[in-house]
This record gives sequence, C-alpha cells and structure tokens, in this order.
Amino acid sequence: MDLKTYIESGILELYVLGQLSPEEEKEVQDMQAKHIEIQREIHEISLSLEKYAQLNAIKAPAQVADRIFENLPSKSSGTTSSVNNTVVTPSKTGLSWNMLTTLFALLSVLGFSMYFILKTEHNSAIQKYESDKKACDSIATQQQQQFAIINQINDPNNKIIDMTPTSGYAGISVYLHYNFVNKKNFLQLVNLPEITSDQAFQLWSLKDGADPMPLDVFVDNNKIIEVAFVDNTATYAITIEPKGGSKSPTLERLIGTMGVI
Repeated sequence: MDLKTYIESGILELYVLGQLSPEEEKEVQDMQAKHIEIQREIHEISLSLEKYAQLNAIKAPAQVADRIFENLPSKSSGTTSSVNNTVVTPSKTGLSWNMLTTLFALLSVLGFSMYFILKTEHNSAIQKYESDKKACDSIATQQQQQFAIINQINDPNNKIIDMTPTSGYAGISVYLHYNFVNKKNFLQLVNLPEITSDQAFQLWSLKDGADPMPLDVFVDNNKIIEVAFVDNTATYAITIEPKGGSKSPTLERLIGTMGVI
C-alpha cells in the first residue's frame, strides 16, 4: 500500500481517537517513525480534534443545562435552585459541570467520528470514480484503435484475401487485408477453432526456397488485428502452436493459408 492510500484509509484518524488494537497502534507508530508525512498528518488530525472540542465542548447551552439540572438530585434537602437566578459555585455543582463537559466532549468525538466516516466515504467515492474513469478511458482508447484499423482496411489499395482452410478446419473464417503499397497487413478473425489455455495461433511467412518465418502469436477471435508485413512473402499461413509460439510450424495443426502472389 502506498503512502497516499495509507493516509486516506482512515487508520490515522482511528489512531488519534484511540480506536485501534495494540498491533495496529504499533504499525502506525512504526510508520510514523519512518515517514515525516505520517507524523505531519497525525499532528494535523490532533489539532483538528482539539480545535473542534474547544469550539463545541467548553460550555453547554443554557436550555440544555436546565434540562440536565432538572434531572439531577438536589444536594441539600428543602432547597431548590434555578439555573437562571442562582449563582452556581464549583462546590455545589462542580460535578454537574464536569458531566456537561464530558457530555459535550463525547459529542465532539462523535462529531469528529462522523466527519471521519464521511471523509472515508468521500475518499472511497473518489477512488471508485478514478477507477471507473480509467476503465472508460481504456475502452475509449480501444475503440479509437479499432476505428483507426477500420479506416486503414478501407484503404483502396487493400486486397482482401480469404483464407483457404486445411482438412479438418473447414469451418474457419479468416480474411487477410493485404496492402502492398503501405506495407500493412491486417487479419480479420471471424471464426477460429477452439484452442486450450496453453495454446495460441501463430502467423507464418512462406517464401519459395526459404524456411517458414515465425511472425505474430495471438489468441484473439472476432477481432481485427494488425500483423507483420514481410516483403517477398508468397503465402501467409496460420498454425496452432504452444502458448508463446514456436520457431518452426507444427504442420499437423496448420489451419489454413493465404496466398498473396
């Protein structure tokens, strides 16, 4: 986990609030010792909590104090007191004010906890947005690439060559878009045979008097892909090979050929 993700995870807020296990506290302390950014973030969180408590827990509103005092037992029988017209001294009502201070401190912590929860949800929403945006950008890039390929295969200099399947592969359908002028080749993969996870298709360049030249290895189907163009190639062929390709073709798994001369 990188430092930014660690800080945004919310563990530092829980550390300041004392809500971590001993093991988690030690982890934060170790991170604090290693990274000045962690020290700075913990310091800022502590200051925020302290300021929040000072702003909200110094004094209770009078109406809240009235309600609380009405439910407190009187310390001296036969006498009553009113918050509005009686001076409250520390000796008589110190416990009550301590209770009020404690109550509002707890409310401050609760408010800070809500802030932490909302911040965590906000960070999660941002991360989801960024993840979704990357996925959309990736899809848009793929679409742009496909549009660029379609524009190229519509070039008037293209020659479309239908693959001639070998025995046993009569159902396959592949087209080679061959452009001698631009020296570009595209394979339109319409229907290829099923292969296992440890196999792949491989393109070969066949020239008279020369050994087959290994070219692109692919596992795609129902796609248009750009493949290598080799000058003086008489025929292109596709075989099924082990995943990663081979240096020489497996003739028993030759699925078809496409003659360009």
